[in-house]
Amino acid sequence: MDAVLQEVLVGVIVVGCAVFSAWRLMSLRMRMRTLDVMGPVLGKLGAATFVARLRTQTIGQLAGGCSACSHNKTAIHHPSRRG
Repeated sequence: MDAVLQEVLVGVIVVGCAVFSAWRLMSLRMRMRTLDVMGPVLGKLGAATFVARLRTQTIGQLAGGCSACSHNKTAIHHPSRRG
């Protein structure tokens, strides 16, 4: 019985890691499409707040641009002066 439980637990961990990796490697637009498709299904399963939080974070990332700018708006950029 312990071996079966261990195999199930390892399987759940592997699937969770695969889903997380796929999510992180998706483009932001693909994430939004995935949320649009999976949102109603996950909402019926009781994960509506989780889906709403992911949607909010993804929309924030889409609005952020390429993320090349500093998030610290009070920082002053001083180019190095080499002479």
